[in-house]
Amino acid sequence: MIIKEISNRRSVREYKPDDVTDELIIEIIKAGQFAPSAKNNQAVEFVVVRKQETKEKIFEIVGQEYVKQAPVLIIPVIDETKSILPVQDLSVASENMFLQAAALGLGTVWKNLRPEWEKGVKKLLAVPEQFRAVNIIPVGYPKNKIEPHTNADFNDKKIHREKW
Repeated sequence: MIIKEISNRRSVREYKPDDVTDELIIEIIKAGQFAPSAKNNQAVEFVVVRKQETKEKIFEIVGQEYVKQAPVLIIPVIDETKSILPVQDLSVASENMFLQAAALGLGTVWKNLRPEWEKGVKKLLAVPEQFRAVNIIPVGYPKNKIEPHTNADFNDKKIHREKW
């Protein structure tokens, strides 16, 4: 049942140095590719970064330690000439990827890209101009044990039936 992956998915900002295989990265990217998109545009593509030197340069742009610590970074990008809702399409793809990573025992976190950071990251990675990026997904084995959400975390007072 997918609620297990949803419960187990937590933001991870500290990673073990252990390698993440290409097979696992492909499984995560598959989940992103299979995400729904506006008008089924399927315009999301993925940049995978493993080289430490590149991660260090991305860190210089975005300033988060976990960006250079994670064994792998995945940057989902979307061709804005093909998508009418690029942020939504990237968000849905990213969430699918987070859940797949959790199912594989891997940790992730949403690292937002401010517009000024996006320009620098796209230039560094030679991403074509018509593509948009809104986040970076660090991927790795969590350094510490991750506690899943429990039913105690559920707040039914946030449900409004028929109207507020």
